[in-house]
Amino acid sequence: MKQLTQASCIRQEVDIEKLRRLRTRLLQRTELDHLADLLAMAGNATRLKILYLLTESRELCVCDLADVMGMTVSAVSHQLRKLRDRKVIVQRREGPTIYYRLAPGPLTEVLNLLFQSEAPRKKTTAIKEVME
Repeated sequence: MKQLTQASCIRQEVDIEKLRRLRTRLLQRTELDHLADLLAMAGNATRLKILYLLTESRELCVCDLADVMGMTVSAVSHQLRKLRDRKVIVQRREGPTIYYRLAPGPLTEVLNLLFQSEAPRKKTTAIKEVME
């Protein structure tokens, strides 16, 4: 481990072993950059809405998504392509129609927990009430 930060740190005591353990654990978590990329992908409002709809419905085609979201098929397709490129969603073809669903993985698990929670809705409602 590199030397301890001293230039701007005001701590009185330091647990070197604790810091070493944390650094080792951090270095072992090689998937964190990938998870950050996935979370950044979900951070776009349009893509997050698509992910929410796929969580609620399990599987939708681009036209379904465009109709629900009030967007063009082209605009939704563009966002689906970004999600598909990062393997956040998968597709299946049934005749001429392509259906999209969430790919199994850590982001899907997080989204399911997030969207099942009542807390975000209550918080959003409370914020709207304060703003009015």
